[in-house]
Parts: sequence; C-alpha cells; structure tokens
Amino acid sequence: MADEVFGPAEWSTQARKDSAPVVLGDLVVVATDRGVTALDAKGKEQWRADVDLLPDPARPDGVRDLIPVTHEVVAVIDKGTLPKGSDPLASEIAGTRITLLSVKDGSEIAAQALPGEKTKRTTGLAFETPGDGITAAPSDIARIAITPTGEVVTETEGKVPVGTVGEHIVWATPYTANMGVNATSVADVPLELANLQASDGREIAVLSSYDGKTTTTLWWNLANGTPLTPDASCPAALIPKTLAASSDGAFVVGDSAIADVKAGTVTCTGGGADQKSVLWWAVTDDGTAYGQTADANDTLVIGKGGEITTHPIPAEAAMTRLAGFASDGTAILFSRDAGIVNGNPVKG
Repeated sequence: MADEVFGPAEWSTQARKDSAPVVLGDLVVVATDRGVTALDAKGKEQWRADVDLLPDPARPDGVRDLIPVTHEVVAVIDKGTLPKGSDPLASEIAGTRITLLSVKDGSEIAAQALPGEKTKRTTGLAFETPGDGITAAPSDIARIAITPTGEVVTETEGKVPVGTVGEHIVWATPYTANMGVNATSVADVPLELANLQASDGREIAVLSSYDGKTTTTLWWNLANGTPLTPDASCPAALIPKTLAASSDGAFVVGDSAIADVKAGTVTCTGGGADQKSVLWWAVTDDGTAYGQTADANDTLVIGKGGEITTHPIPAEAAMTRLAGFASDGTAILFSRDAGIVNGNPVKG
C-alpha cells in the first residue's frame, strides 16, 4: 500500500484467501482452514477456536465466510455436506452451518444447520431457501433468521425475516409481484415496496424501491427509526452493495458515501463532471475515510471533511484492501489473492 500513508507491516498472519478479517475494536478475527483465530492489535494471538470445514466433492476446500454479528459475537458460515450425525443410515445432504462464537474467548455460543444446497444468505444472519420444485414451487421461498444467541426465527404475525443488523431483525411483508412471483416489502419504513440492500452490521441499513421508472433509496437508522439524509453531492439512487462502520459506529461508508450517524447526514465523493468515482473501504472514528478510485486498483483515496488526498497504489498491492482499524489506530490490511493479513501503523 502507499508508503506515505502506511508504515511497514508490524505483524502478519495467514487467513483463508476467500475470507476477509473482521476488525472489532481491540481484536482482529481471521478465518482459517482449522477454524477461527483472534489477534490483538499487536498481532498476538488471544484465542483460537477449531471449527471443521464442510467439504464436498465439488468443493474439497469448503466454502467459509466469517462475519461480525455484534461486537460480542462472530459467525462462521460454512457450506458443503452436512454431517450425518449419529444415524449411520442417514443420507448425505448439502447445506449451510452457522457457528456463533464469543468474541471474548472464542467459545461456541450456538450452531445451526440449514439443509438445502441452494440456501443463500441475504443480509446478516438471514437466509432464504427456494422450494425444491416437488413439495414446493421454486418461487415459494422459505426465510429464516438467526439471532446472536442462536435462536432460529421464522414467520411471525404474517411477516418474514429478510435480514439481521446487529441485534435487529428486519421484517418484511410477503406479497405477489409481477408474473406471480412471491416477493416481500420491508415493513415499518416510509418507502413502498422497499427491498433491503445493505447494512453496516449494527444500526444502519440501506433500502431501495423501484416503481418501473425511478429507483428511490432510503438510508435508515434501525436504532431510532429515522432516516439519514443524503445531500446534493450524492446520486439520486445511492445503493451501496456493502457498508462498513467505524469501530465506534459513528461513521459508515459504502460506495462513494460517507454517513455521519449522529448528524443523520450522508455526503458523497467523486463521480461528478470530470471526476472519477470513489469506493470507500473503511472509516475511522473521526470520520476519515479510506478507499480507492472505482475504475482501477492504482489510486488510494483518503477523505475527511470534504478534503481529498490521493496516493498511488504500487502494482504489488493492487489486490490489497483495508479491512478496518483496530482501536489503537492500527490499519488492518488484507491481501485477497494471498490471504495474508497485515497490521500496519498509520503515518502522521
């Protein structure tokens, strides 16, 4: 990464290439083939939790994701062939296993197995499984959510869970859309036929709605049920695919947007006349955002208070991303092609 921004790595560790580290205050949690390891900001191992992979013939190395659930809980999400358990005559079945671990010591809080090869995760710990075409039509989608304590939540009072954001469950009302497709609309928000698009894993969610002509977006604070208001610098349809929060949750970034949660505002950078678009990766507790220009992997962008600085990214670091900042300010960098996690000081 740019030498004038980050100092040399003070420590490194190996993670799975397809699993970005989770930065939670004092801890950096990484997924490995054996399970999960937590390091402090100086790279010293704090705990290790063994979680077996779920390999199958098509994916011998398994498919593993690591996501934050709350600041106290992380989830290891494995896809593959589920264990048959104690029944020797049980048939093997593909599915998803969710293992919830305590951030404090790595102890297992709960584990849930969801059968179904086509089961997919939506937002947070919400999952949907299409019908098998025999007992239920493919468009008949079953939706569940798993709480931070491991409880499985399904349809309640005519509403279905379509996402979890920290401690919150996002509920939606099922309806029949065009061509007879089963769809849902997020409940209790002032946006008709709203779809959940992304969240920061804590309190902030982005929703969108399309009426056939215009896409409308809503940045929503789940903690108090109020919107965040994008200013004139933002495009009319601002729909980031992912959001990242500062360690204290005061700021959130996604695509070109920087949201100030306390002020309830959203500002955007780049993308105007003769400007390159910006993709923000991470943000510090004082609102300093770090990212790159969207059209290439060669320019690091730093923004704070409307001021922007740019720095060249060396070719050898083109696949390196900033995963976040530890509470002491250490930058946690992740090489996606090598799976190496580095702890780098920030200069200045």
